[in-house]
Amino acid sequence: MSTSGEHNLALSLAQRVIEIRTATLSDDAVRKVRQHLLDGMASAFIGCRSAVFADIAAGILPKWGGVLPRGEDSAMAWAFAINGSVSEDGSREGACHPAAVVVPVILAFGEGKSPETIDRAMVAGYDVMIRLARAGNPHFARKGFHGTAVTAPFGAAATLAQLRGYDLATTSQALCLAALGGSGLMAAFKNGSTQPLQVGWGVRNGVDAALLAEKGHGGYGNVLEEGFFPAYLEKGLHESVMAPLEKEYAIEGCYLKPYPGCRHMHASLEAFSTIVERHGVGHGEITAVRVGTYRIALETGIKNVKKRGDAYFNIPYAIAARAVLGAATYDSFDEKHFADPDIVRMTRLVTECVDPDIESRYPGQRGSRVEVELADGRTFSHSVSYPLGEPEAPLSLAVTRDKFVSCTDGYLSDGERADILRRMEGRSGEPAGPDICEVLSRRLFCNR
Repeated sequence: MSTSGEHNLALSLAQRVIEIRTATLSDDAVRKVRQHLLDGMASAFIGCRSAVFADIAAGILPKWGGVLPRGEDSAMAWAFAINGSVSEDGSREGACHPAAVVVPVILAFGEGKSPETIDRAMVAGYDVMIRLARAGNPHFARKGFHGTAVTAPFGAAATLAQLRGYDLATTSQALCLAALGGSGLMAAFKNGSTQPLQVGWGVRNGVDAALLAEKGHGGYGNVLEEGFFPAYLEKGLHESVMAPLEKEYAIEGCYLKPYPGCRHMHASLEAFSTIVERHGVGHGEITAVRVGTYRIALETGIKNVKKRGDAYFNIPYAIAARAVLGAATYDSFDEKHFADPDIVRMTRLVTECVDPDIESRYPGQRGSRVEVELADGRTFSHSVSYPLGEPEAPLSLAVTRDKFVSCTDGYLSDGERADILRRMEGRSGEPAGPDICEVLSRRLFCNR
């Protein structure tokens, strides 16, 4: 590897961004992109309901004279809202949440851009971020780093570079500068309500990196090989960054969530739900629930549930709430349920352990095996290899549309929702403009 910076990883990633700019996206790829964009928008209107987001918005609005926030301020707040929802999409390859990084840049800088430009910006941002996160998966988490926050500056910079049409050199420099903007600590998950700040700040830093590159500034060409990877991981791991992805475009290999909560708990929750639905089991009949899953699913868990953000990362609570309430929804994780005696009882019945077979398949599969024991002595078990929403078990567009309608209820008018949904159908020739970017931002920040 040259130390002159002439042939480096940042340049290779920048070339990938430029290739995407002129690539022909299939109709299926475009539909996938639009579905993920719609899902990211929906998720933001869950995450914006937190007290932390309210204070973020209150701090930003005065800077803009009370009018619509722009630029990196807007992108940072959107990122917090989307990641704070714990309902956004994710990448199995990278163990990261690219919508929390890419969609905010689209919404902050995409006004007036064509649908085709936005499509390609989504594809480029996902591609760069997931490639870097994949090289560190599962090593990031095992060394105490959060893959989404660590790679957020790169995804944000690549998205903005594509939106604004940077040339190869400027895009490369944006990525070099982005390497200076990440942190990402797994320990932050011990307080789920503020953890998304590190993602929001990473997005802000990536945007600022791109804007500085746009003005002609740059970083060290080999900063990824000689700085980023040795610091966060080990030398040599960067060699996998440009290797082929599972799909042609990284976004095509991403999953969507049918309900909120950390993705690491979804397989367990789905396996449990299958058992109780298939066998008509009531929560009062259950005497034990045994969960076997992969190690990181347990290591990222929050054991002491005090807030909604904690419940999203607690497998026993999620299973107990599903058993008692009969569904896994946004409401299921509300703090009003924490003292429910039936949920408290059920939570204590759930035990967790690492299943060696399931652990051996991670990260290619995020599976779980759940066993439910009843008072009459019967025992039922079920395994899930690919939870609903994975490419192997895709969510229909209708499900995502329903999610968008539900999440934006009380924020958007019926007409605004209908117009946005129409634009998500893949029609070309219309600017995304105020119908998406401005209207959504106004509702998120100014009409709360």
